[in-house]
Amino acid sequence: MRFVGKSKIGRLSAYKGKIYPQIRLPSYFADTIGQVADVFETEHDGKRAFLLVTKQHVLNADNVLQSFYNIVTSDDEKDTQRRLEALESQIKELRSILLLNEGASYNDTEKRDRENGLGRIRTGDLRRVKATS
Repeated sequence: MRFVGKSKIGRLSAYKGKIYPQIRLPSYFADTIGQVADVFETEHDGKRAFLLVTKQHVLNADNVLQSFYNIVTSDDEKDTQRRLEALESQIKELRSILLLNEGASYNDTEKRDRENGLGRIRTGDLRRVKATS
C-alpha cells in the first residue's frame, strides 16, 4: 500500500435530511471519475480505515495500466499465437481441399464437353455439300 495524499472528509447533502460523507482524491486520479468502487471498512495500525477498490489493474505502484477488461497478459499472447497457428493450419487444409475439388470439377467439365461434342473439331455437315467438278 502507498500513501497518495491527505483529504478532509467533507459533507454532501443530496436532499433535505440526508447527509453523506464525501472524500476527494488528488487530481491525478481523475480517470476514476464516474467509476463504481467497492468500499471496505478495515483497520490500519489500530485505526479505522477505508479501502476503495476500482475495476482497474495496476502495472506497478505508480501507474494504472488499463481497465481489467482489456488487459493483455503473456498467457493471452501464447494463446493468441496458438490460435493463429491453428487457423493457419485450417486455412492450408481448406486450400488443399478446394484445389482438389477444383481439379475434379475441371475434369468433370472436360468429360462432359467431350460427351457433348464440345471438345471435338467441328466441321460443317459434308453430306449436303454438292461436289463441283
